[in-house]
Amino acid sequence: MRVVGVDEAGRGPCIGPLFIGACSVPESDIRVLEELGVTDSKRLRPEQREHMDGELRSRAKQNGWGIEVLPLPPTRIDAAVEERGLNRLEVEGFVEAIHALWLDGEDHRLVLDACDVDAARFGQNVHSGLMTHGLDPVEIDAKHQADAEDRVVGAASIVAKVARDAWVRSFIDRTGIDIGSGYPSDPKLKRALPELLSADRPHPALRWSWATTKRAWSVHHGVPMPVRTSSGTSVQRRLFDPPSS
Repeated sequence: MRVVGVDEAGRGPCIGPLFIGACSVPESDIRVLEELGVTDSKRLRPEQREHMDGELRSRAKQNGWGIEVLPLPPTRIDAAVEERGLNRLEVEGFVEAIHALWLDGEDHRLVLDACDVDAARFGQNVHSGLMTHGLDPVEIDAKHQADAEDRVVGAASIVAKVARDAWVRSFIDRTGIDIGSGYPSDPKLKRALPELLSADRPHPALRWSWATTKRAWSVHHGVPMPVRTSSGTSVQRRLFDPPSS
């Protein structure tokens, strides 16, 4: 039996990808995660997460575990918000990450940190998505705070969070723009927004569909925020268009 845990990092920021993390381990190896002290990434300091990420990847090579980190870029996030909702995108991301780790001929039990207020519905949607690929797990347990309750989901939360932190550092180094954590409430992000919105189009790394980004754009330019669609194009929203979800 393979146990696959899935979690995400970076749902709320105004900038950067949303990272889906997934880990797959034989059920008998969960004790190894316990010995390592694997837990919810939010309970660990950054240096502890980095160390744990390295340990997990080393053990994965030694023991045949699976680790997958899937970045969902801002363009895809914006299109989802405009067209079908962020929860649906997260379902798709969970399905893609699980698919990447699936081993034919083995049974799989899934433990998911639910991204929907209705955890059971989230699990059902992920199951439906997997079935379209011919993948049928023996069990799906979708619940809130699974990263704190389940070791495999905790491992998934760590690799996702470390990947997002690395993206933030890379963006700051690459652009020289300090966005802090990238979350709307972060003073550094607030100070960075005018520069990120100074061109005739918002910076491509921003999530154009976020309310914070839209407000800052309107203040700076005096017109509604452009809209990114699934085709990758952007269109200028008209004043009388309804707001996105």
